[in-house]
Amino acid sequence: MKIKKEEEKNRGCLFVHVGEMVAEEMYRQHVSKAEFAESIGTDRSNVYRILKKDSIEINQLYRFSKELNHNFFRDLAEEFERQVGQNQ
Repeated sequence: MKIKKEEEKNRGCLFVHVGEMVAEEMYRQHVSKAEFAESIGTDRSNVYRILKKDSIEINQLYRFSKELNHNFFRDLAEEFERQVGQNQ
């Protein structure tokens, strides 16, 4: 999972680029942006915009998890635990 290397504004912590996380899973599963767009009922250009975002609304991430049959929430929780463990 790719971690953004710059500090999150005003918080001083690293964070996960969620769009890249979803894009990596799509790549791993060999799902094209066009196929994914069709499965979530949008167009390919909107998928490109979504994947460029470093954050995604929870309801969108839930839908992406269902469409790709992958629990992105678990990935985020594991990354959170990893980052918290490094700071202790």
